[in-house]
Amino acid sequence: MIRSLYVRITITFLIIVLISMGIAFFTANLLFQRDMKGRFGGSMEHTIDRIEQLYTGSTPRSLPVFLEQVANLQGLTLVAVGRNGMLISVGLNRDSLVNHLTKETLASVFAGQTVQIAIGEEGEDKPSKPPAIGRTVRFGSMDWALFVTPDRAMEVRSFQRNTFTILTTVLVVGGVLILVAARYLVKPLKMMTAATTRIAKGDFDVQLPLQRGDELGELADSINRMAVGLSQLEMMRQDFVSNVSHEIQSPLTSIGGFAEALRSEQLNEAERGRYVGIIKQESSRLSRLSENLLKLASLDSQQHPYAPVQYRLDRQLRDTVLSCEPHWVAKRQTVELFLEETVITADEDQLSQVWINLLTNSMKFTPEGGHISFHLTEQDGFVIVRIADSGSGIALEDRERVFERFYKSDVSRDRTLGSSGLGLSIVHKIVSIHGGTIEIEDGGRRRSGIRRSSAS
Repeated sequence: MIRSLYVRITITFLIIVLISMGIAFFTANLLFQRDMKGRFGGSMEHTIDRIEQLYTGSTPRSLPVFLEQVANLQGLTLVAVGRNGMLISVGLNRDSLVNHLTKETLASVFAGQTVQIAIGEEGEDKPSKPPAIGRTVRFGSMDWALFVTPDRAMEVRSFQRNTFTILTTVLVVGGVLILVAARYLVKPLKMMTAATTRIAKGDFDVQLPLQRGDELGELADSINRMAVGLSQLEMMRQDFVSNVSHEIQSPLTSIGGFAEALRSEQLNEAERGRYVGIIKQESSRLSRLSENLLKLASLDSQQHPYAPVQYRLDRQLRDTVLSCEPHWVAKRQTVELFLEETVITADEDQLSQVWINLLTNSMKFTPEGGHISFHLTEQDGFVIVRIADSGSGIALEDRERVFERFYKSDVSRDRTLGSSGLGLSIVHKIVSIHGGTIEIEDGGRRRSGIRRSSAS
């Protein structure tokens, strides 16, 4: 395809140059000849008058010598025919002009008319000669029919030859430049084709040079950004597969190990019951992991059911805290609610998942006897929910990554608490679907903002 484009551009440019050359040569030649014919008619009559005046003023001894001197000085062909039939001819085109003289022409001139004679030879592959102008003049005491034509045939040929040389040079030089220009235009397309081929094969380490400010430069920039985006997606995919494999392998290993241990006849009932409990715990962990993965996949597909309704957000937060009461009471934690009466329009089930995940996260990482608080306010058309706890908080370098899937700021601690690293990712996704934001404030507090319904 690139070769075809290269050839097409080159041939198109060459055709344009050839057509332009032909038109330019034909037009220049036509205008030049027309200008000669139109201009020489009037100028030659004036020349005849001057020759007559010059002869009268100088009274030369010999008419043939006088006409030859005038012809040489002014580059003219002169033919003079007397009433007695005497013929005097000088100049480059004298033979051609004499051959075109007829009795009718001479009669018209001696009758007082001014005649024009075309002396170009038809059928010859030569440029046409300028026409001759004839009229009567008086040299001394005799009337003569004087015919004048410029010796410009060589100049016409020179003009045409020079024009042809110039146009040929334009063709050669232009053709070379067109080849270079076409290669210059096609070269970035070849580079882009090679880059996209590498990307199609999975090689995203592509960086095209951005040295152009035209559409090709914009296309190269788009390809570079696409390569970077695909590279990031590939890294995320690899990390995702690795994390899922790790999260699944760990409980499966525990289940397999303790299931094998249960086959031993030397176990007492207490040990057997503990092993069964561990297997059940790891099975629940796998179940939660599978449920979270399905939840994220559904949210990512943009086909997840979204059923916004108008409801009291403060009541939902209070109900969420009460539903988790056995867990925070078991750890002797205190949960405080500072809730303004607020009505929003949102998917109630999805936001319920958000508050459960955030509260569960706070309970996990808040020590026994710790403190958790909920604040619900409205600000600039947004509903602001702040959740704060007395846990160890989140390190500054981890705050931008805590919402990534499977990311764990403290891997060993998360494993002991049975965390898969998907809870905050689900929260972030649901909040984004509702047009809101979630962020970590100083002190490790979670701050979620969702636009309040204009109808509430």
